[in-house]
Amino acid sequence: MYEFIRETFTEEEKSNYLKRIDFSGTVEFTREFLNALIELHQCKVPFENIDLCRGAETIPIDKESLYNKIVSHHRGGFCFELNGAFSYLLRSLGFDAYSCVCRVVADGRDSLSALAHRASIVRLDGKMYLCDVGFGGPMSRFAVAISKERQTINGKTYWVEETDEGWLMEKRLDECGNEKGVIIFSSLPFLDSDFIPLCNALTANPESRFRKSRLASLQMPDGFIDLTDNTLTVSHGGIIEKSHIDEKDIPALLKEKFNII
Repeated sequence: MYEFIRETFTEEEKSNYLKRIDFSGTVEFTREFLNALIELHQCKVPFENIDLCRGAETIPIDKESLYNKIVSHHRGGFCFELNGAFSYLLRSLGFDAYSCVCRVVADGRDSLSALAHRASIVRLDGKMYLCDVGFGGPMSRFAVAISKERQTINGKTYWVEETDEGWLMEKRLDECGNEKGVIIFSSLPFLDSDFIPLCNALTANPESRFRKSRLASLQMPDGFIDLTDNTLTVSHGGIIEKSHIDEKDIPALLKEKFNII
């Protein structure tokens, strides 16, 4: 038998991470606690690729690099970073958590894409939950039980269906009540180091969205704020407003809206 060795943060790092997402309270091994932690993370740590836009050739995703970027420097990242760090945090809190590999289907494609997403799975009270803090708009704000039973929280509905060749698909209902795929994923445990070549391949691809567009987004309690290239989108209370941002004003906007310096 092989042992899966999964790293955790130190007690000090764990405490600092919880402060980073403004968590205060008692850790509880419940789905409700997981839901609260997921939403806090999504509302405090931005999804962003600014380092790549500034010319970085690679993005390190080892534990120390993720902690330094997200906690020490108050930055964000994309899925390999955000869900990687979140998985370390969950394990540090005492959850039975591991990372899983995923394929994106939220763009409506009908054929399999390359492995280009990372999420977390938590085993809790005999059930398995999909947790995602690094996917942007289509991601759930709560831990989604890996079950075909539809789960609705705060008006948002998600569930998981079996698909071909042993893969699982997370699905949701959009604003019009239509069924939409989000990701296809494997429930098998993967090591943190398994994601390094996947991350390197994604960031090295000149056709990758992360190389071609500037992206920054942050969830809010009643909406979201998103910057794609020079278009700022703000959703507040169901009202969506878009505006064009001049290039010279981008650094100030990143600092003001996303705390990115």
